Amino acid sequence: MPNTPIPLDDHDRRITSHELNARAPWLDPAQPVTLGHVLRAAADRHREPGAIVSRLAELGYRVPSPEQMDTLVGNEPVLLSRHTNGHPPWLLPGHTACPRGHVLEAARKLDRRPADVVARLAELGHPAPAPDGFPEQVDHEDCYLVGAPDDGRGGERWIADDIPVPLGHVLEKLRRAGRLSKGPEGTVSAIASARERLTRLGYRIAPELAEVTADDLVLISRGLDGAPPWLLDQDEPVPLHHVLRFAQARDRDPNEVLARLRRLGFHRLPRGPLVGSVSREEAGLLGHTWGGPSWLAQDDPDWFPHLVAVAVDTGKTPAEVADRLRALGYPLPEQELPPAVSESDLALVSSRYVLDAPGFWLSRTDPVPVGHILHSAHVRGTDVASVLARLAELGHTRLPDAPDRHVTDDDLRLISRHGDGAAPVLGDTVPYGRLLRAAADAGTGPRDAADRYRVLGYTDILLPDGPLPESVTERDADLVTTDTGWLAPHEPVPLPHVVRRAHAEGTGPAGIARRLRALGYHDVPAPLPDTPHPGDLIMISRNAEPGNPDIPSTGVEARHVVRAAALAKVGPHEVAARLVSLGYTLEFTPHPDDAVITSEHADGRAPWVWRTDLGRVLLAAKVLGRTPEEINDRCEELGYGRHELPDAGGFEEDDVLLLSEELNGRRPWLSPGSTASPRHVLRAAGATGRSPREIGQRLTRLGHTAHVPPALDARDSDLVEVVPDLRRPAGVAEILAVVSRTDASPAEVAARLRELDVEIPDLAYPTRRPAPTPAPLP
Repeated sequence: MPNTPIPLDDHDRRITSHELNARAPWLDPAQPVTLGHVLRAAADRHREPGAIVSRLAELGYRVPSPEQMDTLVGNEPVLLSRHTNGHPPWLLPGHTACPRGHVLEAARKLDRRPADVVARLAELGHPAPAPDGFPEQVDHEDCYLVGAPDDGRGGERWIADDIPVPLGHVLEKLRRAGRLSKGPEGTVSAIASARERLTRLGYRIAPELAEVTADDLVLISRGLDGAPPWLLDQDEPVPLHHVLRFAQARDRDPNEVLARLRRLGFHRLPRGPLVGSVSREEAGLLGHTWGGPSWLAQDDPDWFPHLVAVAVDTGKTPAEVADRLRALGYPLPEQELPPAVSESDLALVSSRYVLDAPGFWLSRTDPVPVGHILHSAHVRGTDVASVLARLAELGHTRLPDAPDRHVTDDDLRLISRHGDGAAPVLGDTVPYGRLLRAAADAGTGPRDAADRYRVLGYTDILLPDGPLPESVTERDADLVTTDTGWLAPHEPVPLPHVVRRAHAEGTGPAGIARRLRALGYHDVPAPLPDTPHPGDLIMISRNAEPGNPDIPSTGVEARHVVRAAALAKVGPHEVAARLVSLGYTLEFTPHPDDAVITSEHADGRAPWVWRTDLGRVLLAAKVLGRTPEEINDRCEELGYGRHELPDAGGFEEDDVLLLSEELNGRRPWLSPGSTASPRHVLRAAGATGRSPREIGQRLTRLGHTAHVPPALDARDSDLVEVVPDLRRPAGVAEILAVVSRTDASPAEVAARLRELDVEIPDLAYPTRRPAPTPAPLP
């Protein structure tokens, strides 16, 4: 917040905060205060804009000139806000022109001519495009069409004024609006309408948008069918197979297709020159469906599995497929290829069954994981040596030194991730957590389990530094298992993992940490509490919802503590203290007084508050012997926001009583700014010994209104039960109801109502009092 010698009260803090909430971010004294901020602050504080400007000037801010202020009208906040909603962020004066889209949207919302909006923006110090480039009227469709794509990061709201509108923008807008036709011809018609609209709105049109044809729409559709999804990003590489497939389907020269794509604005095209024509048989070499539809890229690292798959599909040899693909423009390396392949080879060169494999296919130049060898041998019903031999024939040179054996079901269970024999299987590395699971399943220790993996050919077995446990249990194996795998012995154990395991086992986090150390994990959070807490998962989860990602370990926000307390049904101080004991750091320091401040009855016990009423603030101040201002500040630090304290000339002992509906200094409290009923005023007068008029005056100073006729006194208590609002007329039925409660005559009740300035029917009311109600018979 700016350092100013003038003391800042709540009003000043609000008008100097960007969101008018007395909290950061604050206005920068070095930057001009926007007109939009002045107008919104005036509306929020129920002040004149001039008063806001005067106060900001006193505080040292650069405020709008008197000339600018003199011309302001009521709907200007819409014009001056970037989102045309009358709220921040605001247009900054002077530097850059307002986007054309902003002018159009403001004109639509304010029902003005765009030229008038441009002129008004210029008067307020905001340059805009020339007024002669706008239409007379703007509708919702116009504004939708010129809106920029939502990048999810709060980027520009409107398309650029100085760049021609590309075809991709229009196609995406039509798709989102459901305006695309089933065929490309209808879509071309919709594009033409959008193009005309953009031209009318003053935008320039890119060449591809100006001349697009139905054939072009087929060309830029990913499925070559003239329908979405499209190749929308002109900087995205256009695949070679896309060009060749279109050329074959339309009987076109692929080089002509490249030229057309270049005309349509695409820059990253396949290297040419290409062949003059493509046959149906050649187009069939470009893709396969093994493991899902797949097309060969011009520089595809998985070219060899593609050769195998296409060779199997077509009955050609891999060499024949490779030669024809080279002729079509694919720069395949000149390497020795197997003379023939079979469908079983496809599974052999696929790494889909290997845990954490870098891709779907094995590379002929990378090491083949031992787990892949073992799994393939079991699936093929052959020995390890046969698998190694076939992979060598297929061109794989970096094969593991795996002992020859027939892989049993027990072997497969040992190398599978979940110990059930199902894929995926371990590649070359045995994680320590998987080793512990294998030891627990076999009833042995980690050493014996490691020996079993070595027998199968695994050499990379992760073990912690130091001694290993002699034996492990299923609970130990569960302890090191995560949602994505296992804890690594040489990496820090995440605190949320410890907390979640403790919750799952119904024990304290400290006990979980001790067991992890016994298993060889050395970097474990400490110190931790020995006792469990039922709300731990709520406290450590984002939005206080178990199952969400974890909150950060530092800078936990006060609002998270408040929400977690509400959902865990405990006090915020208990949540704050628990998080600190778990090792989290908060954006505030917990204090024992917080339990009193956040409890509904200021006694440190449930129920807990959701908001800070003035009565609650005063009650906590009274109990703790602190000032209301201190309690208010602490409430804001704890995430409850600030309750704007009224200028009451100081607070009195009886204020807590006056603000409670039951006059007991407890909730429910009078609603902020509400009108206190005569019944409340009379009851408060009776409880405090003050006059009704004094009570009304005090409630007014506390931010409420109270209608207290000068003649109102304690004898009217029954009357105000029947006539709760003395400002409204009373009818005969109400007069008779008062008579039945007071034993007064109708004339006496009518006279009293007139003394209280209550309008009643002008009638002659009986002066006879009602007969006493007889006592009930015994």
